Amino acid sequence: MTGWFFLAVLILFLVDMAAGLWIRGGGKPLRSVVASMLLAAMLSGGNVSVGHAADEKFARDSSLETRLAYLETGNARVDDVSLRGLMGLTTMLARRTAAELGTPQAVEPGIDELAFFPLIYWPVTPDYELDDVSALAVKEYLKNGGTVLFDTQDRGGGAQATALRDLSIRLDLPPLVPVDAGHVLTRSFYLMNQFPGRYAGTTLWVERAGERVNDGVSPIIAGSNDWASAWAMDDAQRPMFPVVPGGERQREMAFRFGINLVMYVLTGNYKADQVHMPAIIKRLGQ
Repeated sequence: MTGWFFLAVLILFLVDMAAGLWIRGGGKPLRSVVASMLLAAMLSGGNVSVGHAADEKFARDSSLETRLAYLETGNARVDDVSLRGLMGLTTMLARRTAAELGTPQAVEPGIDELAFFPLIYWPVTPDYELDDVSALAVKEYLKNGGTVLFDTQDRGGGAQATALRDLSIRLDLPPLVPVDAGHVLTRSFYLMNQFPGRYAGTTLWVERAGERVNDGVSPIIAGSNDWASAWAMDDAQRPMFPVVPGGERQREMAFRFGINLVMYVLTGNYKADQVHMPAIIKRLGQ
């Protein structure tokens, strides 16, 4: 009975997800993706398993609440910072916005179903290898409405930057452009024109509008400011790493960027539409 109940919940989740992705994808068909997921669920006979070697809990938890995810690199230190960082950001989102997210989840492309997560934080490391199955899973995720924040964590240059270039080739990523003053990321919650993390002063990159942008949301966001380290908190809710050169004011701005990022991913072009409100209100008054 439990298995069939979970199957029903998962199917309802997939229907809802398909509708959301269909809207964000500009009405493009998503039948193949949803059909394959539903088929896998039905063939399991109610004993559904998604990711983490048929771990039912992974699918259930990911279905019932929105969570941020991070790439599991296999480097224990990097993965711990990613988890702590997203936990810190999730805490700040709950304090300052109406977005109450679940505990962040580590994911392995090609093993875990990525479609559950609106945003994946990807700490770029030179020793992480992306095989063909994993690369295909990431491409499908990006094509169908997901967003990845690639973070080289090195203030630009170095081995991580080289690794990101290799990833961009592996994933067939289009050329990126710097975030400009009119981009929704500058006003999705806070008004801001810089996006610092543990480090500051580097460029934040997004896909050019008109490439694969879904409902105003770029599937790719990339930079090198080590945001997870700026967001990371210990069990006593104390910052774990210093931020340079701006100290605690810079950490505050890093959290504001993280909140803007999540609201941007969750709400799409809602804030971009606000520029039309004066004209709409004027017409309604006629």
